Amino acid sequence: MFTISVIGLGYVGLPTAVVFASKGFNVVGVDVDAGKVEAVNSGRCYIREPGLDVLLRDVVSKGLLRATTDAVRAVRESDAVVIAVPTPVRDGVADLSYLREALLAVREGLHRGLLVVIESTIPPGTTAGFAKPLLEESGMRAEEDFYLAHVPERIAPGRAVEELLNMPRVVGGVGPRSTEKAVELYSRVNSKLLTTDATTAEFVKLAENTYRDLNIAYANLLAVMAEKLGVDVYEAIRLANTHQRVHIHIPGAGVGGPCLTKDPYMLISIDPDFWGSELIKIARRINDYMPIHTVKIVEKALIEAELEIKNARITVLGAAYKGGVGDTRESPSKHIVEELIKKGSKVIAYDPYTSETFGAERSLSLEDAVKDSDAIVIVTDHPEFKNIDLEVIGRIMRHKIIIDGRRVIEPYQAVKHGFRYYGVGFGKAYKL
Repeated sequence: MFTISVIGLGYVGLPTAVVFASKGFNVVGVDVDAGKVEAVNSGRCYIREPGLDVLLRDVVSKGLLRATTDAVRAVRESDAVVIAVPTPVRDGVADLSYLREALLAVREGLHRGLLVVIESTIPPGTTAGFAKPLLEESGMRAEEDFYLAHVPERIAPGRAVEELLNMPRVVGGVGPRSTEKAVELYSRVNSKLLTTDATTAEFVKLAENTYRDLNIAYANLLAVMAEKLGVDVYEAIRLANTHQRVHIHIPGAGVGGPCLTKDPYMLISIDPDFWGSELIKIARRINDYMPIHTVKIVEKALIEAELEIKNARITVLGAAYKGGVGDTRESPSKHIVEELIKKGSKVIAYDPYTSETFGAERSLSLEDAVKDSDAIVIVTDHPEFKNIDLEVIGRIMRHKIIIDGRRVIEPYQAVKHGFRYYGVGFGKAYKL
């Protein structure tokens, strides 16, 4: 049976390992975290991802997936290795130390015919200029003795299984034989494969996410302008997007997650001295500013209600960076909570998907979170928040103020129930 090792059992690696196993491959998950290894071997899913827990239990029970901390042995026993380790950006520079450690283990276990695939997001040129020479120190040669490719991950939390199966994937080898071998493997899971070379594949991944970051930054800039003009930016964007050649994203309280907050810096690193890279840097600054801007809206709302932010009881709804998932990586909520606490507010956080609070007091229910609250700040667009009973929470709050960072609440519905409504990109406070 064809055996695949997946190194790194995080938000990308675990779904990847499970999906390959569900297609009949013998999969060995590898991680330095013994807790994750134990969880996988017991069929316990530690990532909140629709359908993943059921698939995980199924493939483990059938003996198609097991996990280990011994990367070298796993590589030696495998026909293919998929590397899905973190590649964080620190001070604007990609940290490839986790990738290097994974590659060193692969090099030690390298054998003829092995296919090595890097799924981790990496700066252009890394597969050919960093991974290839490091692996060739073994004495073996890429395209002759082993095969090496980059297949950038294209999954979003909350849709991982679906997108692994159906989202088009870019496949780029360091040579044609490597590309061909990678296509042979991934075509067993996903038929929508687009072939290129490794460096182009790396570039494409960064171009995709940087485009999204730029678009969101533009929407956020429009939101700040709309507040000055007294118009509703959501209505303006809806109307602008009726033009067939316009697709503006939506603004919000900030951009989080593992990709948009770091991938633009990897793209800039190609030519940091090029004056045009300022476009990307400015977009990052705008998006990083939005949590600060949200706190300013909170301050404004409290002042207009003749309240002080110091000692105000503020409920923050959402710790995850996006709706419907429990992923808190780089969440705007962290910056908002910390800033409110710094200003002396009593902050209570509630998120039905995660226990993270970033230092705020945790509430286990929406009702307890908003009880005696002076203001609600909605940071995450969880489905549960879209169905809030405004009549009920209005009765148990001390002051009826909503600051909506994601347009979760329809403004006029909030006003109808007696709330002062403020929102990112909403041009004025509405109250009865």
